[in-house]
Amino acid sequence: MTKLRYEGAWFFQLSPAALPETDFENLLIQNGEVFRADSWVIPYKPVIYSADSSARPDLAIIDHQYRDWFVVEVEMRRHSLIGHVLPQVRTLRDGYYGSNEAEYIIARRPDLDAAKVRDLMLGTSPQIVTVADRSDEGWRSTLNGAGIIFMTMEIFKSELNQYIFAVNGGVPQRANDLVTYCRFNAMLPRQMIVESPGSLGVGNGERISVLWEGQMIEWVRMDVRDSCYLRTRGSISLKPGLKYALLRQEDGTLSLIVEAGGGHG
Repeated sequence: MTKLRYEGAWFFQLSPAALPETDFENLLIQNGEVFRADSWVIPYKPVIYSADSSARPDLAIIDHQYRDWFVVEVEMRRHSLIGHVLPQVRTLRDGYYGSNEAEYIIARRPDLDAAKVRDLMLGTSPQIVTVADRSDEGWRSTLNGAGIIFMTMEIFKSELNQYIFAVNGGVPQRANDLVTYCRFNAMLPRQMIVESPGSLGVGNGERISVLWEGQMIEWVRMDVRDSCYLRTRGSISLKPGLKYALLRQEDGTLSLIVEAGGGHG
């Protein structure tokens, strides 16, 4: 049995069969900082529908500034990767997230900003995270290849019922000055698609000014169905396929830059 020595006490690794999945989830919620700083970790179990299947996730991670969010599937290493885990996370990855999914969060966490939670659903779909109780390079390779973040959190418990965790992998951290990523589509002239509307600071129909190539350009936010756009009146030299970053400078000014390495994706 694997054990760790910490501050004069022995901690013994828990067997996967010794910890019910719900208890594992509760430990993750109580120790949400293992995922990412400045984020909430909340229970999140609505049914998510994709084109041909459905699945129920376990948790959601929401950035404190509502710039992005993640859907988490908690798995025990004893489960089948191909027969159980992969179909689940593919459904969550390809699923539809809209108003019903926002209201699910709002009803259970009324302390959050309801308007910004709804805005999260207007952006890009959440990244999917699989958290397992054991490390496995086969799982990591397969899930990463499917666009799924894989991390492990192995749990050690002392005779005094104290816990410590061995964490491998993690959720990407956003840069402090990043407001949102945007994309330009040649079929939508003078418009950018906004990935994280909740952090814009303006509502539908309101205006913001953004510095681009030395000029201050005025944009209007436009919400259409399940998407959010920024639209400007004049022509602008943006290129299709590039990823743009909207940044907030120290003086509060918003600026738009091409994301480094931001090609097709």
